[in-house]
Amino acid sequence: MELRQLRYFVALAEELHFGRAARRVHVSQPPLSQQIRALEEELGARLFDRTSRRVLLTPEGEAFLEDVRGVLRGLEEAVDRVRGVAQGERGRLRVGFVGSAVSTRFPAGVAAFRERHPAVRLELRESGTLVQRRAIAEGRLDVGLFRNLGETPDDLTTEPFLHDSYILALPERHPLAGRDSVNLADLRDVPLVMYPRPVFPAAYDAIIEACRSVGFSPRIGQEAVSIGTQKALVAAGTGVAIVPGATRREPREGVAYRTIIGPLPDIRLDLAWRKGRDDALLRAFLDAVRPFGMEG
Repeated sequence: MELRQLRYFVALAEELHFGRAARRVHVSQPPLSQQIRALEEELGARLFDRTSRRVLLTPEGEAFLEDVRGVLRGLEEAVDRVRGVAQGERGRLRVGFVGSAVSTRFPAGVAAFRERHPAVRLELRESGTLVQRRAIAEGRLDVGLFRNLGETPDDLTTEPFLHDSYILALPERHPLAGRDSVNLADLRDVPLVMYPRPVFPAAYDAIIEACRSVGFSPRIGQEAVSIGTQKALVAAGTGVAIVPGATRREPREGVAYRTIIGPLPDIRLDLAWRKGRDDALLRAFLDAVRPFGMEG
């Protein structure tokens, strides 16, 4: 059974005239008649009653017409979807991001993409850097936004989205909150609220090494994965936290932010996608969010 046979059948069923149906599908009458007969033979059923004066659908033809219309309608919709995906206007895009990205302008970039491409189903997944890297490489994420301290995975393409610096989050009534800036060495006897090392080993190790380079090993008072939980613990007086500078954009009652002076690395958030991928949907997303990056 061929697609053209189905289209010929619908045309004849709606026109009930071989000449008009042939003109409608842009063929001559004999080929149309031949294809209708071939379709009936394949189905083992007569679809039309033909006389010299008229053409009528049989009960079998009426039942077949309803189903064929649904098949052709579904095919047209599938073609539209594929074309929409090819043009970056439709489809599904799975986007990963680290928790600290919510304090940047990245959410505004996502909103801009949604506004430009409302037919795209956007799935947002908060996850750590290493989890995102694996998910992109394995095809479970289409694009990610994660922390990068300089290394570039061989199987990914990355580009800088935002450069930022660490700051200190501390309780408003903490003695160090009275200063405009705090030396890293002044945290020698202060408990730190840190994310667990497995979340992002490179960043964790860089902070620990920075503390050791100024003469002390930090005392981890509490571990917490998300920036929001870290700020809540700081507000409760559990300790202080070394957080991305963009965190200032989301004030928290009871938490003060101060510049921190010391050999801490800069923070870079990178957009990343699987190497070799270059489709309209990905390009549309990157074009929408790029203007919301740059400096933190």
